[in-house]
Amino acid sequence: MELKRKHKVIKLRTIFIRYLLLFCIGTICWVFILLFSYSAIVSSGRIYPANYAEQQLSKVKNAIAASDTVTPEQIPELCDYAVYALNGTKLSGNLNRQDAEKAWREVSTGETGQNLFYQYVKINRKNQICVIRYSLSPQYKSPVLRKYLPGIDTVIFILFILGLVTGALILASAFGKKLTRKMSSLQHATQKIQSQDLEFNVQSSGVLEIDHVLRSLDQMKGALKSSLKKQWDLEQARREQMSALAHDIKTPLTIARGNVDLLLETEQTKEQKEYTTYIEESTHQMEQYIKSLIEISKAELGYSLNRELIDSKSFMDNILSQITALGAVKKVTVHCKTSNLPKSFDIDSGLLQRAILNIVSNAVEFSPENGEIDFIADATQNRIRFCVTDCGKGFSTDDLKQATQQFYMGDKSRSSNTHYGMGLFIAKSIAEQHNGTLTITNSTISGGGQVTIEIPIS
Repeated sequence: MELKRKHKVIKLRTIFIRYLLLFCIGTICWVFILLFSYSAIVSSGRIYPANYAEQQLSKVKNAIAASDTVTPEQIPELCDYAVYALNGTKLSGNLNRQDAEKAWREVSTGETGQNLFYQYVKINRKNQICVIRYSLSPQYKSPVLRKYLPGIDTVIFILFILGLVTGALILASAFGKKLTRKMSSLQHATQKIQSQDLEFNVQSSGVLEIDHVLRSLDQMKGALKSSLKKQWDLEQARREQMSALAHDIKTPLTIARGNVDLLLETEQTKEQKEYTTYIEESTHQMEQYIKSLIEISKAELGYSLNRELIDSKSFMDNILSQITALGAVKKVTVHCKTSNLPKSFDIDSGLLQRAILNIVSNAVEFSPENGEIDFIADATQNRIRFCVTDCGKGFSTDDLKQATQQFYMGDKSRSSNTHYGMGLFIAKSIAEQHNGTLTITNSTISGGGQVTIEIPIS
């Protein structure tokens, strides 16, 4: 499939070379700026040129050689010196002992010497030797600056490095932002596929390499869309067939149940009555299975909501009476507490009652006889909450992860012979149909299971 192009397609290498060229041009410009600034400072007289000390020394060299005594006043600015006896013993000068020994070694084999930092000049005097040390590098004219700042060449080098690093960071940031913009199409496509929203057009990024990936994603999107549609159609057909089959089975099963009732009214031997009772119990169990299958179909396909504005008090009175009746079967005491409920709210009253009663029914079943159940209904931050807490053994780790899945029976101590693992699955489906949530946890007070439904209210 051809991508929808918004601009000319270029290679990633071309973009990189462009930024590299910009970096090189910027570096060259920065070098010219530094050189121009250096020349301007030298022209202003604030800095001595690199050969300044050498020039000054050439003017006074002969005078130093002919004088009776070498004094600091004779030594040019920017120069240091030491006077030696013919055997190399230092007699005077401002070079310390270590520097004086180094200076003597540098000129011991010639008239001049040098190392990485300094130049040395030997001046022969009568029974003495004077060694002058100076640097062939530009120097500040101000003694204060020479004392507290690094050399001007060092400053220029530092400025060059800083400019180089700053330019590299700026261009790297610009390159990263451009690449991020170019990859926005790729990010958009992956996010859409991740959320299973396959109704979108893949836009060209303008970069050849990224477009190759986008083209593959576009092909994958088409294949995935086709696969998901087939899967959805199969699932839909399976659910519809299961629902239809469940309804179809109800008819012959009702007939069988009716005939069993008639048989029970006839004269039968003890053995015949026993067999007829077996049939009656089996048909009753089959009816429960069929009912569960129908419930599964409704939950998977989604319940059809009939929302209406209901009176809060009437709804709660109805719920509380049914909860009390459920608890009475097992002699379980139900403590009900309501607070902050609005006068009315918009829900499907029948479905929400069913979800709550499913949860309460589970709580009653998993509570010990003569146990207690807490039922709380309140409203906070535009949400209404129904919370049911039992005093049973609580949910296991696996239960907390899987209890809302259909047919999940979990721990035998929290499984039922009549619900077939459908109660919480149906309750969760109803809550989600109301754009709400169902959460499962264990109470920190009673240790029993705690199930909460929260739905938004307008």
